[in-house]
Amino acid sequence: MAHDASEEIPAEGRHFTPIVAPANPTYSPEFLAEQQAIMTRVREEGARRIRRSCERAVALGIIDKEGDLLKMDLPADMLPGSDRDFGG
Repeated sequence: MAHDASEEIPAEGRHFTPIVAPANPTYSPEFLAEQQAIMTRVREEGARRIRRSCERAVALGIIDKEGDLLKMDLPADMLPGSDRDFGG
């Protein structure tokens, strides 16, 4: 059989990607319950970390118990009008 010269050969590095319609996945009740339990644990751990960070900031005197900033002092390089170099 002779090779047909008119047959198109894809350029090197180019790939054909078929278009696939998105599927509506269905999940088992067990999977959904496990996902819910995981998200509950993640939210609880996040709340604990936020609480610890706030307690530490209060202990360091950075914020008060209502979350208001107590220290307004800025380093010399952050004061308005200071000559600062950001290394750029």
